Amino acid sequence: MSLRGAEHRDVVANTHSGTQVLELASGIDALYLSGRGELLSDTLELFEERRGRAEEFDLAAPVDIGPLEFSLAPHGWGKYRYCLDHPIGRIGATSSTYLPALRVQPRSEFIHAVGPVQAVATFEHLLRPLCSELGFGVSRLDLYVDVEGFPLDADDRERYVCRADARRTYEQSERCSGFDFGSRRGGTVTGRIYDKTLDIATKGSDWWLEIWGDRHTPGADVTRIEIEFGRKALAEFRLDSPAQVLAATGDLWAYGTEQWLTHRIPTDDTNRSRWPISPEWGVIQQASFRHDTNDLARLQARGRAGSLRKLTPGLVGYVVGFAAIVATHDIDDTFEALTRHVSNDEIARRTTFADRIHRRCIEGKSA
Repeated sequence: MSLRGAEHRDVVANTHSGTQVLELASGIDALYLSGRGELLSDTLELFEERRGRAEEFDLAAPVDIGPLEFSLAPHGWGKYRYCLDHPIGRIGATSSTYLPALRVQPRSEFIHAVGPVQAVATFEHLLRPLCSELGFGVSRLDLYVDVEGFPLDADDRERYVCRADARRTYEQSERCSGFDFGSRRGGTVTGRIYDKTLDIATKGSDWWLEIWGDRHTPGADVTRIEIEFGRKALAEFRLDSPAQVLAATGDLWAYGTEQWLTHRIPTDDTNRSRWPISPEWGVIQQASFRHDTNDLARLQARGRAGSLRKLTPGLVGYVVGFAAIVATHDIDDTFEALTRHVSNDEIARRTTFADRIHRRCIEGKSA
């Protein structure tokens, strides 16, 4: 990998439409950690006891890790028997000698709130007492840049030159919503370019608007360019520890957007790799990776607002359907009837509605 020598440019002429490309945010969106070592016997006993309790009541059980209360699910996480959730991230744990003892995924909101270095340090501090000789490696890294002024067009698929053979084009309501490049199966490099505004509307992740701030023009479409580096790709670059990987993000991004995937200006040359790089791709190649810290509570509040926006239409529809079945007529008598049904459900589930709310909040699913 070679270092980028060009000076960063935020804005450049756009060959799509004559507008300008503006960087709104860039950095790390996903950072998967593998914790090597061996879980202490006391830790495994605690996890197994809480897993049994979670299975008995089909409801996540609380587990204190340092000063934080995590929620241990009645199911595993992939190959990991124990799955623990908190608004700052998810932890997978196992006693298997064929896997790293721990798998850690800090939530994107947490990474953007405290920065990737502090996010890694937080989990190291929390998990070191649970494991002998804990050492972290990085199994996956997602780098991204969000920009305005880079519209998605299905006809542009030929303008993308990529080292991967696999590629897919996505459309929604007869509108191009994105492209995928490569395959995750090999654990190497994959790329995604997609409509982030549409993604936010679909998932309710409104906290991204907080990250973009006043750089974002309300109502303007935002396109995300994302390069994912899997375990095998990081190993080929001789990167393993979080410190090594985080120090190499600029070089990794340069490789991903200068060698692995590029956006070109068509010419008569039959060799597309000789087509010139489009000027708007220059902004993408020179993403700033500023990693400004943000207020976590504020990001989570925006996330909750987005979740409510997404949830409310369906919720109201269910309540109206319930009212039609039990023959109530307004909000007051409908919720009085609903309270009775929820109380009966508490008896059937052998757990209170309040406990279920608490577990769900710990899992971070309300954020």
